[in-house]
Amino acid sequence: MKLPIEQIAEALELPRRKIERWIRQGRIPLTRRGDICTFDRLSLERWAREHHLKFCIDTDRRSDGKRPPAESLLGALDQGGVHYAIAGQSVAAVIQAAVERLTVVAPEIKPELAARLIERENLTSTGLGNGIAVPHPRDPERLAMTTASIAACYLETPVDFNALDGQPVHLLFVLLSPSVRTHLQLLSRLSFCLRDKAFVAFLHSSPEADALRAKLEAMEKEWERSAGTSG
Repeated sequence: MKLPIEQIAEALELPRRKIERWIRQGRIPLTRRGDICTFDRLSLERWAREHHLKFCIDTDRRSDGKRPPAESLLGALDQGGVHYAIAGQSVAAVIQAAVERLTVVAPEIKPELAARLIERENLTSTGLGNGIAVPHPRDPERLAMTTASIAACYLETPVDFNALDGQPVHLLFVLLSPSVRTHLQLLSRLSFCLRDKAFVAFLHSSPEADALRAKLEAMEKEWERSAGTSG
């Protein structure tokens, strides 16, 4: 992906001069050709996390030119992504496989995250019914996340999560938050969506990422209207 330096500076929320200096010093994973920088997005995201920097490029913006707020479902999904064919025959196996797909989590803390998600499932199932589970750690602050994320993970084979309705789970929404407050806010919005039968049926169709994103945005607007928080 090629972006001008101004756009990279905006993505990292840093002055252009600092980006140019880091490029000259070889401190940032970019190569410069004139005024165009070529970089691998995943490498830059990983580098930003390691240096405790925010990273959000303009291609993460909505069609109206505005970024969805991090506390929104849409913003969280943009961070976590949509993943398919998550392999595994048990709760632990699919959670570990799902965590491996996450780009918002640094590789060195993935084992700890997977262990904490599995620990949470052993205490109480996050299977909400209708084939959907929402794995999340007990104490979100301990992960030191700088932004919220929700990863939609479609399982290759449905797995028994000991959900109340007894249905095996085929879709995980892995929810990670920087605080309990953000966690509860996102969980409330997601729960609203999952109470809608039409939305659940839509999820069962394993939609493409863009379609899921658009549908989630529409559902979130309904939540805002029902909660009286829309402008």
